[in-house]
Formats: sequence, C-alpha cells, structure tokens
Amino acid sequence: MRALLFGGCATLFLAHAPVLAQATAYERAVTARHAGQPAAAAQLFEEWLTAHSGDTDALVQYGYALLAIGRIDEAEQAFARVLTLAPEYADASQGLERVAQRRASAMEARRAFIQIEGALSKLKGGQNDWREFGIAASVPLNARTTIDARGTWYERFETRDTEFGVLASHRADDAVWLRLGGSFTPSAAFRPEHSLTAGIDFRIAKHTIGSFDTAYQQFPPQTVWSFRPGVTQYFGGGRYALAVHARAVAADGADILVGGSLQGDYFADSRSRIFAGFATGPETDLGEVRDTTSLYGGGEFPVTDSISLSGSIAQEWRAVGPDRTEGRVGFKVSL
Repeated sequence: MRALLFGGCATLFLAHAPVLAQATAYERAVTARHAGQPAAAAQLFEEWLTAHSGDTDALVQYGYALLAIGRIDEAEQAFARVLTLAPEYADASQGLERVAQRRASAMEARRAFIQIEGALSKLKGGQNDWREFGIAASVPLNARTTIDARGTWYERFETRDTEFGVLASHRADDAVWLRLGGSFTPSAAFRPEHSLTAGIDFRIAKHTIGSFDTAYQQFPPQTVWSFRPGVTQYFGGGRYALAVHARAVAADGADILVGGSLQGDYFADSRSRIFAGFATGPETDLGEVRDTTSLYGGGEFPVTDSISLSGSIAQEWRAVGPDRTEGRVGFKVSL
C-alpha cells in the first residue's frame, strides 16, 4: 500500500515537473519582483519583452521594477509605452504619478555642496568689464531645513565690493516652504550695506507652485524695497517647468517700477538642467534702480557622481548706461 501511494505521488510530481521547470521569463520575473528582487526582475522582464514587446502587463511590471532600482527615466518610458497601447490602463497612470513623485523627492532631498562661480560682463561703448567671483555652501540641517551661505566679490568700473549672505530654507509641510535671509557688505560702495529677504512657496495644485518674495536693501545712496510674486507650473511628470514672475521695486523718493520674467526649465534628470528666459523691469546692480531687458539661458550638468558644471550667458539692454553681455561659469562639489 505504501509503495502504491509513494508511486502515485512520484508519478504526480513527475507529471508536473516539466511545467515547473518550464516557467516563463515573465513568471520568474513576477516571482522575483514579489520576492523583493527588483534588479533580477527587471533583467527577466527585459528578456521577456524582447520577444513580447506589446505585453502591457509585463511593461507595467517592468516599469515598477525599474522604479524600485532607481532607473526613473526608463520606468517613465515603460509606463508611457503602456498608455500608448492601452490608454485606460490605471496601473500605468499610477506608475507615471510615482515617477513624478520620485523626481520631486529627489530634487527636494538636497545634499550638502560647495559651489564656486565666476562671471565676466563685456560692456558696450568701451566701458571697463564687470567681474564677479563667489563661493557658496549649502548644508541641510535635517530633512526639512537647509542653510545656504555665500561670499561674492564684485567689480564695477574699477570699484570693488565683497558681500556676504546667509539664507535659511524650511519645508513647513508638504505644501508650504519658507525662506529667510540677509546680507551685509563691509564699507559698501554700490552693493547693499545690509539687506533682509523673506519668501514663501505654496502648492496651489498638484503640479502648480505659487511664490512670494520680498526684500529690503539699504544701499549707500538709498533704501530699496522689492516684491516678487510668481507661479511655477510643472509638466511631463516634473521634467519641464514654466515660471512666470512679476516684480515691483520702490526706492526712496522715486516712482515704483514694475517688470516681470518668464523662464522655462528642462530637467533631464535630478542633476541635469537646461533653462532659458526673458526678463524686463527694474534691477539694482549698481545700487540704483534702473530699467533693463534681458535674454538668458544656460544649464547644469553632472561630470561625476559628486561634481557638476554650470554655465550661462545673458544679453542685457539697459535704459541708462551701457548694454552688456555676461558669461557665467560654475563648479559644484556635492559632499
């Protein structure tokens, strides 16, 4: 009897053994993903999708495996491919939302860094070039609060100033960010003798951020107040941004001047950025409020895991004084 029972079990096992041995790459990938092995799952899904490129279920699973191992751009492509094949596939839409959240979190989770930046401005009409050189450091105190400190040396028409500043940024909750800062310039010639700044960002909608900044600046010849409200709209899962700002500047004994700016950003990943913009209205580069119009563009790109290079160029047309072209280059080391 025992022999008969054993023989029956063995026969049943052998009958099913080929099925177990012939599990598809898709089935093994799902098993690996559920077992907490996303890297192995992603590799198996790639094997399966090579021969079954239109399998939307596999593409969704593949997207989540990629997201788990930090391959965010590829995860986005997988989810987008699913929605092209099956526009109503809810899991793929949720996957894109997670991609956007991961990008936002990566941008908000700032690392400590030191940045060195220099700028040279060529002025029309044979005027002396303007020069700048600055060093900045950013240190996150915790997950919500960051301190930024900077020192910048300026040269304008052979007159020199060195300005020091500090800015504290705090994330009050998931929808509100606060800023408070100040600066001073010893023996100021044209930079602010001292200044205070305050600002707030607040979430208006899921992908829309409002902002308001105000500043008090005590220049050698006058006191200047400025106000800057704005709105930033994110698109494409946080990959693109369009920011619109207005600006009003009030100086002692002078009319209020107003202006605005429009800037577009493209974030290739959490450390790469390209931007371009247009601005018109008041500026205080020489300690006096003057109307300017400018076009500018630039970007920041990683060289290694901890080093990034940045650069920009701007053309400025001034209502009073010479027009200028500015080139700016920066070098950032993440700590």
